[in-house]
Amino acid sequence: MKLKRMVTVCMMTAVLLITTFGISASAETSLQTDTPPETENTESSSISSSGTKNKDEVVYATLDAAGSVDAIYTVNHFSSAKGERITDYGEYDSVVNLTNTDQLTAASGAVSFTSDADNFYYQGNMSSTDLPWLFDISYKLDGSSMAPEDTAGKDGKLELGITSSQNGKTDPTFYENYMLQITVTLDTEKCSNIEAPDATIASAGKNKSIAFTVLPGGDANYTVTTDVQNFSMAGISIAAVPYSMNMDMGDLDMEGQLEDLEKLPEAISELNDGVGKLEDGTSEMKSGANQLASGSSGIKSGLNQISGNSSKLVDGSAKINDALSQIATELGTSDLENLDLSQISQLPDGLSRLSGGLRGLSGGLTKLKDGFTLAYATLDGAIAGIPTIDPTHIGALQIAVQNNTTLEGYLGELTNAYTAAQTVKVIYSQVKAAFDAVGDTVDTMTVTMGTMADTLDETIAEIGGALGNLDGLDKLPDLVSGLAQLSGEYSDFHNGLVGYTSGVQTLASKYSEFDSGISEFNSGVGELNDGIGELYDGTSTLNDEIADLPDLIQDEIDNLKEQYMPSDFEAISFTSSKNTDTGFVQFVLQTAAIEEPEEETQPVEEEAENETFWDRLVSLFTSDDK
Repeated sequence: MKLKRMVTVCMMTAVLLITTFGISASAETSLQTDTPPETENTESSSISSSGTKNKDEVVYATLDAAGSVDAIYTVNHFSSAKGERITDYGEYDSVVNLTNTDQLTAASGAVSFTSDADNFYYQGNMSSTDLPWLFDISYKLDGSSMAPEDTAGKDGKLELGITSSQNGKTDPTFYENYMLQITVTLDTEKCSNIEAPDATIASAGKNKSIAFTVLPGGDANYTVTTDVQNFSMAGISIAAVPYSMNMDMGDLDMEGQLEDLEKLPEAISELNDGVGKLEDGTSEMKSGANQLASGSSGIKSGLNQISGNSSKLVDGSAKINDALSQIATELGTSDLENLDLSQISQLPDGLSRLSGGLRGLSGGLTKLKDGFTLAYATLDGAIAGIPTIDPTHIGALQIAVQNNTTLEGYLGELTNAYTAAQTVKVIYSQVKAAFDAVGDTVDTMTVTMGTMADTLDETIAEIGGALGNLDGLDKLPDLVSGLAQLSGEYSDFHNGLVGYTSGVQTLASKYSEFDSGISEFNSGVGELNDGIGELYDGTSTLNDEIADLPDLIQDEIDNLKEQYMPSDFEAISFTSSKNTDTGFVQFVLQTAAIEEPEEETQPVEEEAENETFWDRLVSLFTSDDK
């Protein structure tokens, strides 16, 4: 998990900082030694040992300038050894008594002696040249690889590469539990612009001491670059000691120390629950928005249909109006006694078609109203279902997702969609009265059309009866009067129809814009729902990641303590696994120096016989053979 890796990196950094300052002083002394083993102070009291073992080992090794081992010898020290018969084990080519003049012999991998001193030392020159580590030291001058000896006396840009790795031929205990400190010493009169990433650089007179630290179980890969002039370099010193920390880090138990951190999982869990409920709400809103868009589309289609057919409706009504007006005018100005009844006989048929047209128009308006009512109910319910969110909740979410670009983007989409939804509600509240009036207007028109159709049917019946009975001609004046009244009423109806269709056309035009807004709102709600879904996935993942954060950190700390505080490490002998009384083992390694080519010496002229004592004294300090 990403969070787990982040915790590990932080803790590793802390451990490395503590280690660098905690052990550098103790390792420095052993690393810088140039003292011959016969005079080296290897008293166990100066070394951190178990106190229950009576043997210490200091392993010395000489390496060539490229890092290959030339020879290994070990100084073995026995404390409280007076009067004891001691047998020590190791594969040695030869051994040297460093305590007294007694001769020591090594046979079959064992050295036996009786000490007459409390502290007994002997040196064993080992047969093997295998150390727990493999070293490789490379040299490049101005980008070209060179043998170490060929860099002596050269000028240019020097790149020194140092690597170390585990030697699988030896016991892995030393590689896994020992820390290396590698020190490169450069003369600043010959080396300038020194760069050494990951190193600790200190000044020692005219020299620069460049120290690298390699933790147990780790490999080295370090680089030193410098501008050199007449280059030479002292040998690289490498010290290896058991890793330990010289400060008490305590129990490092999380309990009681990170109480506020323990509240974080609960807060994230509550946030996740809240986002889950928000996702449920947006899902419902998305469903309602889909219904809203569908209903709005139906209303738009119906209005457009009415608007598109309104011209035909008005034209048909105008023809009916003109026909009635013409009939009423003709009958009103005609001589009824000499009236051609053959023309009047055509009147019932025309009026019948007019009545049928009115009833058909009334039925069409009724179907329109039914479709409109259903769509309008869906639209009204969907808009009413748009939720209102407490602004403080949005503010809390903004605080919770700070510094998370993805979640901030999702929340921005949520806020924009919510604002758009509230805008739709406001606009809808302003035009709702017009929608409410559509149904009432259609009802009024259908009633009016039905009444007019009934009146026409009655008129048709009266005309038919009058034409069937010639005696009924005396009723023609009443018929003419009725037709004149019908013409006037229809003229009023026609004018209302024209006004209604004009209003429908305007409403259809305006509603198209409103429907576009509904479609955009539906699309926005869909994107919002998708975004909230991703937000919920993110908070769910976050909740899962940190649910056990305190335990996870404690486990990481325990793991680091186990890995980098090996308090249970027990030293073993490097010279032989048969030695069971070893208390401490230390490695001191030294590579060959890079020496300047020797200059040819000129023969010394014979001094004048009158050379004084002071002349000879001065020559001691000015001679090339100091």
